Amino acid sequence: MKKSIVLFLFIALFLTFTAVSAASPEEMYDEAYSLYQQHKYFKAHELFVQSQFGDWEQMAKKCIRRWPKNGEVWHDNTQWLQDTRVTFAVKQPKDTAIFIRIYKNETPVSYVFIGGSDEITVGLPGNGKYTIKDGVGADWYDMTDAFGVNGAYETMTFGEYDDDYIYLESRYEYTITINMEDVTGQDIGTSALNWEEFSK
Repeated sequence: MKKSIVLFLFIALFLTFTAVSAASPEEMYDEAYSLYQQHKYFKAHELFVQSQFGDWEQMAKKCIRRWPKNGEVWHDNTQWLQDTRVTFAVKQPKDTAIFIRIYKNETPVSYVFIGGSDEITVGLPGNGKYTIKDGVGADWYDMTDAFGVNGAYETMTFGEYDDDYIYLESRYEYTITINMEDVTGQDIGTSALNWEEFSK
C-alpha cells in the first residue's frame, strides 16, 4: 500500500556571528590547519576566515567539500530488515541541497543527500516511530556539520498534534514530497532546529 505525505519547505536562514578569538592570526591559522587535517572542515573554515593569514582564502575554499551523489549516503547496517520503503521527492534550485537524517526510536538509521530536484527511495526496517530531520544549504562540509551555521535546519512534524515522529508500518510505501505543488496527501509541518541541535 502507498501513502503520500507533503512538505512545503519554508525555512528561514539564521545568521550566526562567530566571536573573534584572542589568538594571533598565525595561531588561528595553525589551529585551522590542524582541524582541516582532522577532517573537521566547518570549524577549520571558520578559523581560516578569522585568521586572514597566509593562504587562508585558498584553505577556506578547500574546507567546502564537493556534494555527495544523490542518494542514501549512510545506512545503519545492523538494521538489516528493509521492508518499508520511503521515497523523498524534492523540488529545489540546482544550487541548493537537502540533507535528510532518519531516526528510528531516536537512533539514526539512514542519511539521504539530494542536490537540486530528484527522487530518492530508501529501505527502512518499518514498524516503529521515525523522526526525520533535514538541513538545507549550498556549502557542504560533511555528514556531521552538514551546511554549517549558514544552513537552515528543522524536524518534520506529523499529524493533528504536530508530533515530531511518524509511525511507519512494514510492507508500506511512503512518499514524502518537498516543495512540490498539486500533490495530494497528509500535510507535514516543521519545527526549527539550530545547527548545534542538528549536528549533535
